[in-house]
Amino acid sequence: MKFVKSENIMHILWKILPFAGLLLWGPLCVTDNLWYDEGYTAALISRPLGELVEITSQDVHAPFYYILLKGFYTLCGGGTCFFSIKLFSLLFMTAYLFLGKYGVKKLYDEQTAVYFMLFSLLMPSMCIQAGNARMYAMGLFFFTAAGLLACGLAREPSGKKWVLFSLCALGSVYSHTFTMVQTFLLYLLLLGALLWKKKYVCIKWYLGSGLAVAAGYGAWLLVICRQMQSRIASAGANQEAFVPGLYTLMDYCKEWFSAMDSPITPVIYLGMALTLFLGYYAVDGMRRSGGYIPAWGMGILGITTLAGCLLSYYVTPCFLGRYVFPGFGILALWYAVGMKQISSGKIKAAVLLVFLLCFGLQYRSELELEYDGGLEAYQTFYQENIRPEDLIMATDIHTLYLNVYHPGQQYMAYGYLPPFSPFRNTTVFTQWEQLKDVTGNIWLYAFEDRDLPGFAPYYNTEEAFRFSYMYYDFVIYRLAPVG
Repeated sequence: MKFVKSENIMHILWKILPFAGLLLWGPLCVTDNLWYDEGYTAALISRPLGELVEITSQDVHAPFYYILLKGFYTLCGGGTCFFSIKLFSLLFMTAYLFLGKYGVKKLYDEQTAVYFMLFSLLMPSMCIQAGNARMYAMGLFFFTAAGLLACGLAREPSGKKWVLFSLCALGSVYSHTFTMVQTFLLYLLLLGALLWKKKYVCIKWYLGSGLAVAAGYGAWLLVICRQMQSRIASAGANQEAFVPGLYTLMDYCKEWFSAMDSPITPVIYLGMALTLFLGYYAVDGMRRSGGYIPAWGMGILGITTLAGCLLSYYVTPCFLGRYVFPGFGILALWYAVGMKQISSGKIKAAVLLVFLLCFGLQYRSELELEYDGGLEAYQTFYQENIRPEDLIMATDIHTLYLNVYHPGQQYMAYGYLPPFSPFRNTTVFTQWEQLKDVTGNIWLYAFEDRDLPGFAPYYNTEEAFRFSYMYYDFVIYRLAPVG
């Protein structure tokens, strides 16, 4: 009776968990609060399609995500209400849960699928990316779909699966540069599995799929090579460039188990401990069953991280912890396979309780960021003080991103503006003559902990407003003419 009751509970969870994601992640996706990278996204998709592709060709990301998002954003009405660009990520996260519901069940069983979805919901990094207006949720969907299809091809290949696998792999490589690395490693593992199982008849399908994806991505690969050369040339002059060091792993763990800009120390350490704890059971389960899919998947995450570190150290700084997030379906599967091997109900309950604690702490932190009122305070200040004839100057591009809320205003970036900046109505301030034609006030947007540029002997800086917004503490100054 106890077994039957447990099976019924698992079946109910299997049915409802994908929809639970909408309830949990939805509140993080219905605000207009944006941090810098999201502001970049919002500015970019407001550009005409040709300009969008041109800007991305100078930056480091493929335009695929931005093109799809621009279409969705336009259908939702566009403008300066940006919740729709967060909902776009939520759609992919929900689709990812359905991959777990059906794909993991087919790969393993219903119980493993339930644990997969449950850990996906409770993983702190998932709730962060679910409402993040970036390409990581889309990459998670495409790479997970490609991974599940690759497992299916290794077991029971078919022409339909090969076509779907090729399409998902193409979507995956176009999601992010490091998702391309993960997809390449997935192809290598699939080749090894086909050779190991002596499915030689599938090699022609494998080569056809690989060539199709390579041809589809080939043009953008040339763009990436050009971008890397440009970054190598500029990195030599940038003394503050990020280079992996002894404590870099902890910075990565902040993003993998908590959040880079608002980390919660207990969540980080508990996440690491749970990965090792469930990993012990996962390895034991794989040893018993002879199926090593989770281990090979974790190898993809590890090799991708190593490749990013080596590339950053020896070539050019280019790797952050969140870049491997599209492969986190592997981590959820690692947890799920390990959890299923635990026979003690008390231990399972303890594991879930710790996961729930980590999720609750991080979720509360994210809710506080999304609903902290900083944007409302800034909008009130803007409406009461800033006029159309005024000029807004930003100390750097990161303070400039607030212009997405008022793109019609005149903006300047102090000293430097990247050639791939998507922000509208923005020029670069390099000489005093540029300010002579300003008939209104000049406002300087800065971060609280940064040194201000010098405006003497022409202007004094008068503090006008302070506010905290997302991860930043802003200070707005008014430049008052001397004399």
